[in-house]
Amino acid sequence: MVDVRTALNESDLTAINNATESLMSASQQLSQSLYEQAAQDSAASQPTGDSAGTASDDEVVDAEVVDAEVVDAEVVEEDK
Repeated sequence: MVDVRTALNESDLTAINNATESLMSASQQLSQSLYEQAAQDSAASQPTGDSAGTASDDEVVDAEVVDAEVVDAEVVEEDK
């Protein structure tokens, strides 16, 4: 960034273009590095093998939830 500022102050078109190109290249390298690191972190956090995307029968619960209150042997639904 210092090179770009210096080139802008000198009003040298060739120096401005060269400094801008250098800055864009460095920015692209940084972005690529961040992208690769995020991909590695994502791959490391995903389950692998038999546990990937499958659930055992012990984890499955099929149920119906009913909000009700018993008053004098009558079922009265609560106001929501």
